Amino acid sequence: MSRPSLYDACGGAPAMRALAADFHARCLADPVLEHPFSHGVNPEHVQRLADYWGEVLGGPPVYSARFGGQEAMIRLHAHQGAGAAFGERFVACFVAAIDSAGLPHDAELRSALTAYLTWATRDVLSFAPPEAVIPSGLTVPRWDWDGLRSG
Repeated sequence: MSRPSLYDACGGAPAMRALAADFHARCLADPVLEHPFSHGVNPEHVQRLADYWGEVLGGPPVYSARFGGQEAMIRLHAHQGAGAAFGERFVACFVAAIDSAGLPHDAELRSALTAYLTWATRDVLSFAPPEAVIPSGLTVPRWDWDGLRSG
């Protein structure tokens, strides 16, 4: 018997939207994490984030089809100069959002989601320095119960 994707285990698109909305609100309320939004917030940010996470966690490739995939996401977030404290706070907000967004209370699911965001945060922050070079052809990573599968 095969396990459902992380996307399906979370509850699909509605769960991704709830998680992204809760997470986004937490970031805006954090004095360090809100800085990247100081230049303004894209009104579609929550939905784009939900679509991205959905794709990464085994859902449909909505983000890639609509917004350009991993390379576009990295270019949008690169060269911000975020420090080490940024990553820890980012992951902490995500973990808190898992708890309050109505996702299933499943320890394995929570562990897999936290492992994904910890990895993803390190990946994105590797492009934070102003001199970082973004390779072309990046693909959206795919994450499952056992970790990174592609990307």
